Amino acid sequence: MIQTFDELINTLKGSQSKVVAVAYAHDTDALEAISKTHQEGIAKGILVGPKEKIEKAAATVGLSLTPFEIVDIDDEKAATQKAVALVREGQADVLMKGLCSTSTILSAVLDKVNGLRDAKLLSHITAFQIPSYPKLIIISDAAMNIAPTLEEKVGITENAIQVANRLGNPCPKVAVIAAVEKVNPGSMPCTVDAAVLSMMGSRGQIKNAVIDGPLAVDNAFSKHSCEVKGITSPVGGDADIAILPDIEAGNCFYKVMSYLALAKTAGIIVGARKPIVLTSRSDSDETKFLSIALAMKVS
Repeated sequence: MIQTFDELINTLKGSQSKVVAVAYAHDTDALEAISKTHQEGIAKGILVGPKEKIEKAAATVGLSLTPFEIVDIDDEKAATQKAVALVREGQADVLMKGLCSTSTILSAVLDKVNGLRDAKLLSHITAFQIPSYPKLIIISDAAMNIAPTLEEKVGITENAIQVANRLGNPCPKVAVIAAVEKVNPGSMPCTVDAAVLSMMGSRGQIKNAVIDGPLAVDNAFSKHSCEVKGITSPVGGDADIAILPDIEAGNCFYKVMSYLALAKTAGIIVGARKPIVLTSRSDSDETKFLSIALAMKVS
């Protein structure tokens, strides 16, 4: 089971037959990330966007673009659609967001005729590595589904489990997060969803995982907290995956881990035909590099 990003990267080295298509690629952090991806022997890159701006951005950080193909398209929407087409047509294995807006890339991905949408629900997956926890933490959903219904939470949970499976964990422990660990139908409907997801897991409706909830964040990741509160849980204190109740909770968790806990972070969208590297434009080149690595592993 892969427990660190270094282990993840080591499993990918030498697999440079795979290709990343970067949409609107004149972003210095994205260029540094794709350059490191090439140097590590993980993947090749196709840079789609205004060639002059891509070359200027690369020059500002001292990067050579010799190893990369550049598709010169000035318009943001057209460049993004072309990057999506490269993935759809099998010329690239992973789509990556450059300087295009999230709405632009998702619009292209979700296009019914020319996009990458499959039958599954699309959801955002983030993996974190922090010194205080012995393995990678996967959370969902910080950037895609705003206020998911119970049915959508099933899809979100299944997507997260499949990512954990691809990382070598055949039966991840899933904590369905709420503010409390007791079901409170009147005031906290998300606790009911958590209990239903837990029951669906125990009865095999959601497969290849052990699921428990509602659990608060401390219960999910601290055995001591479970002991103090008298919580007996197969997941408590040892969670691999945390399913957040809505995008607000997910996004806050993401930003706290990234900016205050100084976690190493990777973020992708899964559920489409191929994974999509979707990070914030303000994310570091390291986050974008690790996101490419995660996407490559699950592609």
